[in-house]
Amino acid sequence: MSGGSQDWIFVAVFFGAFAAVTLGEIYWLISSRYVPTTKVLTLVFLSNFATITLGFFVTFIIFGLLLAFADGENGGVGSGGTTIAFIAALGFPFLLMAAIRRLLIGGMRISQISKPLPYSLLSTVIFFSVAFGLPAIFLALR
Repeated sequence: MSGGSQDWIFVAVFFGAFAAVTLGEIYWLISSRYVPTTKVLTLVFLSNFATITLGFFVTFIIFGLLLAFADGENGGVGSGGTTIAFIAALGFPFLLMAAIRRLLIGGMRISQISKPLPYSLLSTVIFFSVAFGLPAIFLALR
């Protein structure tokens, strides 16, 4: 299989996993926690959409700056700065999603989620594991 079609398969599986984990979380919150539907939709869709758009845009900018500065004769950025920027680029979407979820739970007064910070962190880990893990596994097995 050519590289171009593998890229599209990754994108298709990513968006399928994105939709599946989003709908699964919505279903779980409505059925087991009895959270009102409008609050669940706001919490899940807003945090997921903001992470995919704003979170990955910031990551894109940081990686672009890394590439721009690393184009010099001596590699441009020192190894310490490069490592910190790399970690910041990878960690920003995780932290953004967890923060948005935690703030939305408090702001919308969703009392059915008794421990909002652990829920925010766990749901973020599950989201990224499924949304990026499934496409990576799918491509590895092809």
